[in-house]
Amino acid sequence: MPKTELLQKIRGARTELLAALDGLPADALLRPFAVGTWSVKDTLAHLTAWQSELITALATLHPSRAPHLIDIEDMDEWNDEQYRASVRRPVESVVEDFHGVHKQLLKVIENLDERTLDDGRRFQWMEGEPLSYLIADNSALHEQEHAADIRTWREANQL
Repeated sequence: MPKTELLQKIRGARTELLAALDGLPADALLRPFAVGTWSVKDTLAHLTAWQSELITALATLHPSRAPHLIDIEDMDEWNDEQYRASVRRPVESVVEDFHGVHKQLLKVIENLDERTLDDGRRFQWMEGEPLSYLIADNSALHEQEHAADIRTWREANQL
């Protein structure tokens, strides 16, 4: 996927997620069971953790060595670890990191060349898929998934 399309997809997913959050009362961010057992705050921390991991992976790209992001064997366990690390953080800090990490991700992607993003043979560990697929999956598609979860929760709770 070309860089402009990838960036557009990521920005569009963020707009969709922010729309799902728009007008949500501050206290509602802390209510459990918005997304599974997580609150909206926990979900934002979850998305931030994955995008932070993605940024680290992009900063340490190597053609034959897969980044840690690829080697996470038990995603549920990793998600639980990230949840435990952030559950006591103030909502303001989580939201600030959520926005900051997103901006950082966009900058990292903007600095990558087209061949790095779109050549399915460049990284052996991608097994023929272009790097843009991994980026889209761990940013745009992930945010769209949880935006839908939040919308469903809001509708069910009339928020």
